[in-house]
Amino acid sequence: MDAESSITSALARLGGVYNDPPRVSRDGARLLRSPLGSHLRPKTSPLVYENGDSTPPVLVFTGTIAMSYKGATYNIPVDIYLPPPYPIQPPVIFVRP
Repeated sequence: MDAESSITSALARLGGVYNDPPRVSRDGARLLRSPLGSHLRPKTSPLVYENGDSTPPVLVFTGTIAMSYKGATYNIPVDIYLPPPYPIQPPVIFVRP
């Protein structure tokens, strides 16, 4: 499954959580096609904030991002959530242990 169809499939499962689904799909596909996003995969999950509040399920890109440090490359595990008001509100990114 290519980047756009996997995002389209995930967005279809979410229903109307985003005001601009074409923009979410376009931005997500661009991320997955980029060198930075080559090891990320879309899925859906609620976004839970530190205070315990949560959103309905949203689009999440999960995987690793390569980072170079002192000549070595490290794959950092991350979860990138697109909150419901996206693109008005920026993505929420968590580094996983």
